[in-house]
This record gives sequence, C-alpha cells and structure tokens, in this order.
Amino acid sequence: MTEIYAPIPDAMSRADDLLATSYDLKVVSLVDLARARMTAGKTLITGVTFTNCRIEGPAVMLPLGCHFQNSDFGNPSGDIRNLVLKPASPSAVIGAIPVDNCTFTGCQFVGIGYTGADAFLDQILALGPTQ
Repeated sequence: MTEIYAPIPDAMSRADDLLATSYDLKVVSLVDLARARMTAGKTLITGVTFTNCRIEGPAVMLPLGCHFQNSDFGNPSGDIRNLVLKPASPSAVIGAIPVDNCTFTGCQFVGIGYTGADAFLDQILALGPTQ
C-alpha cells in the first residue's frame, strides 16, 4: 500500500538548498537530497541535522550511525515489518540511500523503507505491531 502524501503543513516549506547541513521545519525528498550530494561528488548523506522535518520517499534508507529522537518512521499499514527490507548479502546493499552520522529529531518519514544492520532493523521492528 502506498502512503498518502499530505499537503505541506503551513509551518513547513520545501527544502530548497539540498546541500545544507541542517534543516528545520522543512519537507525534504530523500532522493533529491541524495542526488544533489552525488552531483556534488559525495557518496552519501552525512552529518546533517533534521529537526521537525518531513522526510519523503519513495526511497529505502540505509542509516549508518544515525540518531533518531521522537520521530515517526512512517505508516506500516498495520504491520511494522512492511517498513523493513533485510539485506540478502552480508556485505553490501545496492540501491539504498546511505545516510551517515545524521540526527533526526521530531521528524516524520513518509514513503521510506529501512535497511541495514540487524541491530538497527530490530529496533524498528520493536516499535510496532505485526500481523
């Protein structure tokens, strides 16, 4: 099931500087953020602080050393496992967007799936119900 992208809340605006190191009350497309950084010669999104933002997909995020506080990981359509994609390979994940050493405080994720280390995925799975 696809999530519904609600209109941008009045307090927020769409991020226009996709190379910024911090965002507050912004709507940010994870794909656009990754593309802007790749165009600038970077291989991942790193060291960015997101506060009270809406992070939009569709995308699969590969968090590496990130911190999440008071954030909504998205609508799992009744089963938290719908947000998690476990890697089949122990050494690499192709196609996921690597996000390293970023902080997400009070953020809402829409249309985002998560992949990565078992310890991280287990934390996501512990957040909600399964069917």
